[in-house]
Amino acid sequence: MQQTIPLHSFNPTDEERHKMLKFLLKLDNRLNDFDDIIKLMSPPEDIETICSKLQGKGIKVAVIGAGSAGLCAGYELNRIGCDITIFEASKRVGGRIKTHYFDKDSNQLAELGAMRIGIAHETVWNYIKKFKLKTRPFISKSYSSLFYIRDSHALNEPSAKSIMENIYPKFKLSKLEKKVTPSKLISQMYNKYFYNLTSNEKTELIKIKQNYSHKIREIQNLSLRQAYENTNLSQDAISMISYLSSLEADLLHISLYEILGELYTVDFAYNYTIEGGMINLPLSFYNQLISSDGPGKVQFKFGHLVNSIIKSPYRDKIILEVTDLNDKNVYYREFDYVVCCIPFSSLRRLKILPNFSTLKMQAINELNYEIGQKTFLYLKERFWEKDTPISGTTLTDLITISTLYGSDHMEAIPNKLFEYRLIENTSYKIPGVLLASYNWHQNAIRLGSQPELIKIKEVSNCIESIHKLPENYIEDNIIDYSTILWSNIPFIWGGVSLLTPGQKELFLYEATLPEMNNRVFFAGEHVSTKHGWQQGSYQSAMLCANNIAKSIRQRD
Repeated sequence: MQQTIPLHSFNPTDEERHKMLKFLLKLDNRLNDFDDIIKLMSPPEDIETICSKLQGKGIKVAVIGAGSAGLCAGYELNRIGCDITIFEASKRVGGRIKTHYFDKDSNQLAELGAMRIGIAHETVWNYIKKFKLKTRPFISKSYSSLFYIRDSHALNEPSAKSIMENIYPKFKLSKLEKKVTPSKLISQMYNKYFYNLTSNEKTELIKIKQNYSHKIREIQNLSLRQAYENTNLSQDAISMISYLSSLEADLLHISLYEILGELYTVDFAYNYTIEGGMINLPLSFYNQLISSDGPGKVQFKFGHLVNSIIKSPYRDKIILEVTDLNDKNVYYREFDYVVCCIPFSSLRRLKILPNFSTLKMQAINELNYEIGQKTFLYLKERFWEKDTPISGTTLTDLITISTLYGSDHMEAIPNKLFEYRLIENTSYKIPGVLLASYNWHQNAIRLGSQPELIKIKEVSNCIESIHKLPENYIEDNIIDYSTILWSNIPFIWGGVSLLTPGQKELFLYEATLPEMNNRVFFAGEHVSTKHGWQQGSYQSAMLCANNIAKSIRQRD
C-alpha cells in the first residue's frame, strides 16, 4: 500500500515533524535509524537536574560572543544562578544569524546567515517551543526548480528526463554513465560509503569521540571528490554531478563525513524557517537574559573586544583583557569560568596565556572555515511566481551557483512529495525577495569581493540567463538589494566550519575539551558535529553549560 505523504505544514508539532522524518527514512530504507537520530539530536539533560537554581550563586561566568552559542550558554547558566557577563565585539546579538529587513511590515526579509532548520534538529525545536516562536516551511527541495548548466536549461523533475536530454550531452560521459539518471550516478558513492554502514557506525557521523571505527576513519579521511573518484566515475560525471547537487560544486574538497552526516539526519528535506526572521530566536534568548530576575546578574558588553585569556597565576581564576571599542580603554576582569563561543577564525587573534594544549592551538589555527556569500534582490514583482511557479533551489555552473526563491506565497500540495503551489489570492505583481546567489569557497570570494555595483550587475545577468528574462529586467525591477561575504565581517572572518579530510579525527574531540584547569570551555557549531547548523551551536552550548554546572557541583 502506498504511503501517505506528510504535509510540509506550518508550525509543525513534534509528532508531525517526526512523522515527516520517519517517512523520509522509510523511503530511504532505513527507518531503523529514527530512534538513534532523535536521541543524538535531542537536548542534553536539563541543567537544573545537575545544579539547583541557587547553586551557581556568586559564580562569575564570562561568555565571549553573543551569537547563538553564547546566548544559549549564558541563558542556561543563569538558570542556576550564575552571574553572566557576555562580551560582544559588535553592537548586535546573533553572530552568524543576521536578518536584514527590506520591509518588516510585509515580512520581506533576507537571511544573510542561517536561514533554515532541519526537521530532526531537536535542540533547535526545543527552544522554538520554549519561546513560542512560529515557523513556516522553507522550500529547499522542489520538483519545480531549474538547472542551467553549460548554457543549457533543464527542469528538476523526478524522472530526470530533462536533465538527461539537455545537460548530459554537454559532458563527455562514458556509455554507461549516459544511460543512468543523476541520482543513480550519485548513489554509487553513497552505496559504497553510507548504506553499507551499520546503525552504530552511522551514529558516529554525528558523534564526537576520541577514537572512531575503521569505516568512519576511512570516510573522514576522504574528500567528496575522492569518494566519487573511488566509484570509478569519470571527471566529467563528477563535474556534472557537483553542479546538479546543491552546493557540491563549491565543496568537493571537504571531508566526506560532512556530507554523509547531513544525509544521515536528512538535513535538507522538509526544512523550516522562523516567522518574522531567524533573528527572533537569538532575540528571545537576549530578552530572557536582560529581564532575568536573578539570583544571578546578567550584563551585556556590546562593543567590548576580548584580547587575551589569561590563567591567573595566584588563584584558580581566569582573567580577560578587554578593549572597550567605544572609548578605546583597556581593562581586565576576573572570572570563575569562561565560555568561549566565538569561531576559531576569530579566536585566532586572541592572546592565550599559557597556551592551550598543542592540538587545541593547532585546531584554532588550522580548522577549516568555508567562506559563504549571499546576494538578495528585492524586486517589484516575483517573476518566479508568474505562469508556472518556480520554488526550491535552482542550480547553475555560473558563478552564482544557487538561487532560492521567496516562498512566502507557496504551500505544499497534499500527498505530493516536494511539490508546491501558490497560496490562493496571492499575486506575483507585488514585491518579493529572491536569494539570487548563494555560494561558497572560491566562487564566494570571487563574486563577493567585487565592488557591490559590479557584483549586483553580474548577479542580475546570471539571473536573467537562468530564467530567460529580458535584458535589463532585473535593473528595471530592483527596489533594493543586500549582500554579504562572511570573511569580511569583523570578529567573525569566516562562514562556517566544514572540515577537510583528517580534521574530524585529529581536532574535533580535542577542540571540545576545557582548558586552564577546567576553567575555559568551548561552544559553537565548530565544536559540534552539525557544522553550519544552529543545531550544533545550541546543543554544544547546552553541553558546555552542563559541564560547568557539574564542575560547580563538585566544588560544593
